[in-house]
Order: sequence, then C-alpha cells, then structure tokens
Amino acid sequence: MKLSLFENFPDMSDSRGGQFQAVLVAFLVLCTFSVAARCYTRIALVKIFALEDWLAVVAFVFYCVFTAAALASISYGNGSHVADVPLEQRPKAIMWRWIAITFYILVSGLTKLVVGIFLTRVCTRQRWQNITLWVMMGIVAVYSIFYALLNINSCHPIEHEWLRYGVEPTDLTNCNDPLLGKIPTYISAFLNVIVDWILAIVPATVLWNLKMEKRLKITTYIVLAIGSIASVASIVRIPYAQDFLIAPDYLYRFTNLGIWSTVEIGAGLAASCLATLKPLFRKFRFLNSSRRYNAGDSTVSGTMEYHPGRQSVPRVHQPDIQTHFAMVKITSEGKFSKLADVDSITMKREVSVTDIV
Repeated sequence: MKLSLFENFPDMSDSRGGQFQAVLVAFLVLCTFSVAARCYTRIALVKIFALEDWLAVVAFVFYCVFTAAALASISYGNGSHVADVPLEQRPKAIMWRWIAITFYILVSGLTKLVVGIFLTRVCTRQRWQNITLWVMMGIVAVYSIFYALLNINSCHPIEHEWLRYGVEPTDLTNCNDPLLGKIPTYISAFLNVIVDWILAIVPATVLWNLKMEKRLKITTYIVLAIGSIASVASIVRIPYAQDFLIAPDYLYRFTNLGIWSTVEIGAGLAASCLATLKPLFRKFRFLNSSRRYNAGDSTVSGTMEYHPGRQSVPRVHQPDIQTHFAMVKITSEGKFSKLADVDSITMKREVSVTDIV
C-alpha cells in the first residue's frame, strides 16, 4: 500500500499543501493546549463549568473535524496545481474541502458566542453593553446557521458539489448561482471583523474607568488585543474570498483562503480561552494575587476566595492573630462592598470584577 497519495503526481515542487498543513497542525496544537487549560481551570480551580465553557468544548471538537477534513483535502491534492492532480482525485479533494468549510463556519460562529456569553457576565455596569452583546450574538448565530446551510446545499444533489470536478470542463449545472457563494462569503468576512472589534471594545469600556492595578489593567488590555488577531486574519482573507468559487487553478488558488481561515478561527478559539486562565496563572505564580488589609493597627496579607453566584470571602492570615473573615458582596460596579461589621478588617484596595474571572 502506498504511503503517499502524491507519488504519481507529475510535479509537486510548486505545491503549497505543505504550508497549509503546517498552519493546520500548529493551530491545532495551540487550540488543544488552550482548551485543555480552560477546562482544567474551570473544573479543577474555579469549580464552575458554565454554558460558554461547554460551547468552547463543542467549538474545539468542530475545530478538530475542520482540521482533519482540511488535512484529508490536502492529501488528495488541495494546495497543488490542478494539472498535477489526477482527475479521479480532484472530487475527493473538493469533498473534504467542502466539509472543512462547513465546520469552519460553525467554529467561527461558536467562538464568538463563547466570548460574547462570557462578557455578559463581566460587562454589567451599563445596560447598553449587555444589549449590544446579546444583539450581536443573535446576529452571529442566525447568520452562521444560514451560511452553513447555504454551503451544504450549494448543489442539488449535494454530492454534485464535488463530483462535478471529475469532468472536464467543470459542470455548473444544478448548482447555485456563483453570486450566492461570493456575496455571503464577503458578508461573513466583514461581519467577523465587526464582531471581533465589538468583542474587544465593549469590555474595554468597562476597564477604562475601573479602579485596578495599572499592571493588571495593561495585562487585561493585552488579552483583548490578542483576541482581535482573529479580526486581522478576517481582513487579510477578504481579497481571497473569490477563490472559494471555481477558478482555473481552483485547488492551488484556494490555499491562501484556507490558511487565513485557519488562522482566523484558530487564533479566535485560543484567545477565547485566555480570559478564563487567570486562576491558572495565579496558581503557578504568573500573577501575584496577594492583597493587603488593615486590621486595626496591624497590616495583614491574604487572598480573595471567590465563589461566583455567592458571597465572596477574603481569607486573611497573620501569624499573631486568629484568621478573620470579612463578608462582602459584589456590587454592580464590579467591586466588593462589606455586608456586615463582623470584624475590624477594612479593605484598603478595591477589587475589580476582572479578579473574579
């Protein structure tokens, strides 16, 4: 049995399949580590696995299917010049590419829902922020379903989508008008850019007036900026969107679109996990979470014990005195306020909502 499907090809020297394959593998590794770290943090450290966490796992499963389908497409000739690919293998390359595109659409939409739902738990200071996020998520969900169904039903019967590439010239009979492929692709690209920037700007409005350490605020801004990398990939891939359709060298010309699509959803999925990893960084001392409090005339140190959905208790330790507890609640401004005068501890530093994440 032959180990490579490319052995009978006349010339593979100009193939870009290797580049596409390297990008796919690199981002699969990145997303695997990111999602695994998120799951560990949420299950083992925070002990809460919310809706957005489940959606992140589903998005990762779909991303694995996307990667597997794209790699299979490359093995049958995607990324190579059409003239170098045997006629009988071209339909297989297109079939796997068609599957990969379908899951690309689903991962792209799910990733934005993951970030959007997460931000609705953080951006609670003003009503317009939640309204903006929910409207945006509704648009993303509806359009993603529409776009995926349009891609699946591009030809009738469905298998004509790839079987038509096994004849010369390519048969366009029983397939949707090319405009139905081009226009939704451009709309999807522009929508992704707009949504990615909304997901960065809305939480930035919360951070702007939030009282928190300068170093922590800068770190949070960096996390938001990394999340916007996906929008950069969306912008770069726009000129290549037309290669989604039939071109004279359709296997080779699709490579740029495939690479930037992979960067877009891979970076987006990985970045969506970053904001949940602060407890993990704290555990391994990447971030110093210690706080200092005053108990009378004595200075004591301790850490915040967070219990989302319940009252949070700062546990304070000092060798010379007993452990004290101050019952506090999270206000609508993302700060902790004292519930009852249960001891003499006063909190010198305001704690922002980003510490809960």
